[in-house]
Amino acid sequence: MSVHKASTLQSGAGADDDSAQASFGRYLQTIRIERDIRLEQVAEETRIATATLNAIEDEDFNRLPPDVFLRGFLRAYAKTVGADPDEAVRRYDACLRRLQRSTAADQEPQKARTGLRGTLVAALLLLAGLVAATLVGYRQWGQDPYAPSPAPPAVNADSAAAPPPAMATPSPSEAVKRPQIPAVPKYVLTVSAQEDSWIKVSIDQGTPSEHTLKAGGQIRLEGQNGFNLLIGNAGGIRLNLDGKPVQVPGKRGEVVNLHLP
Repeated sequence: MSVHKASTLQSGAGADDDSAQASFGRYLQTIRIERDIRLEQVAEETRIATATLNAIEDEDFNRLPPDVFLRGFLRAYAKTVGADPDEAVRRYDACLRRLQRSTAADQEPQKARTGLRGTLVAALLLLAGLVAATLVGYRQWGQDPYAPSPAPPAVNADSAAAPPPAMATPSPSEAVKRPQIPAVPKYVLTVSAQEDSWIKVSIDQGTPSEHTLKAGGQIRLEGQNGFNLLIGNAGGIRLNLDGKPVQVPGKRGEVVNLHLP
């Protein structure tokens, strides 16, 4: 696996993190195009899916992987095209802060409208309660306390002797629900440790989980779409996907990112 030397392309000294230079996707894409490097070549050298690389260049946060993996992907991308990995991560952090501030500003009017709506609803409920209490009091005040109580309705002897109707017996299909059959996993990944190592795993773009493996240890993972892996000791881990071995790029003690399949 070839790795290009990182260039010294950075933003000017004292530049604001939240300025227009905070675009991490265009920063990496510009350097890649200037050096005539195809996106497929970056995917092959970094083992990062082409769809994820496209999401990075488009800065599409809805399609980007979890933050713990994305930072490693940005550094791997930058090294491959000869960009500055620290600059790429710095730009990503600045872009993330701008997005969070924009989202918070959009939510403030919504919170104000929600609070006003809640106040109006509470006032209407209070008014309805007062009206109901007034009607009840008026009816009780206008009722004659000495008026005779109405006679109870006559009971038919035949209907009184008749037994109550029998309750319908539920059918076997209604009484016993069929157990749900769990979905069969599409991919099965086995991680075996030849040496002590740690690994972070995100299954189907879900919340990452961290595992510490001793030499000889093994874990089995199942997923429907794939796995994002952050391996702490590339030379000490063996991977097997659906019964086939997967080569782990990197040396002993090196931290690497993988996206499988």
